[in-house]
Amino acid sequence: MDSFPRTPITPSGPTGRDRSTTTTRGTRGGRRPGRYVLASVAAVSVALVTAGCQGGTTSAEPAGASRSVSAGAASDTPSPSDGSPTSAGSPTASPPAAPSDPSASASASPAGPHRCAADELTMSLKQADSGAGQVYYRLTLVNTSDGACALHGFPGVSLIKRDGGVIGAPAEREGPALPQKVIQPGKTAEVTLHTANQGVSDSPCWDRPDYLKVYPPGSKDALTLRTAQPQICADRFTTTAIG
Repeated sequence: MDSFPRTPITPSGPTGRDRSTTTTRGTRGGRRPGRYVLASVAAVSVALVTAGCQGGTTSAEPAGASRSVSAGAASDTPSPSDGSPTSAGSPTASPPAAPSDPSASASASPAGPHRCAADELTMSLKQADSGAGQVYYRLTLVNTSDGACALHGFPGVSLIKRDGGVIGAPAEREGPALPQKVIQPGKTAEVTLHTANQGVSDSPCWDRPDYLKVYPPGSKDALTLRTAQPQICADRFTTTAIG
């Protein structure tokens, strides 16, 4: 056995391949986790970007829809104050009327004297100039109050019997309406009663009155004068306006 020379044993090729193979596998095994991490990060980033885009689109759509509806409503239904027509040829809405000027109203219609009441007046009757078969009586009203008052229009005039019955019909209106008559204390206003002479027509004369009853214009209270005048003939009995 000592005759064989001793030769050192060197590592065989398969052992080196095994090491290189082990090393190579170890290297590949170390690279794979890095690729998976990068792929996972990329996937998460894409998911986050996609979610952000979708969220922005979702939140923007309602706002855009709300704006379009408001704009449509504004264009379809104009504000009453702008006066713009809803479509071509439509009438333009009128602006609200401006309030009147109190000073102008006051100057245009100043407060005047109150209407004369029946208990503020007295009256008298006197025959006026007559002719051509016509008879006129002047009825005078006197303001007995302490302040000015006014009369405007036609009085109501009737002839009354002693028992309170009415003779004939109330006087009809004759002539135009006159401006308002302001009567100062102690001053007068007048009307003219008109009838005809006896025999002017075939119509008989009315009975003579016992009282003359006069309603001032606008009053429900009357003045009463004891008198036998006027005697109405030819069925003509009229009164003028207060003047």
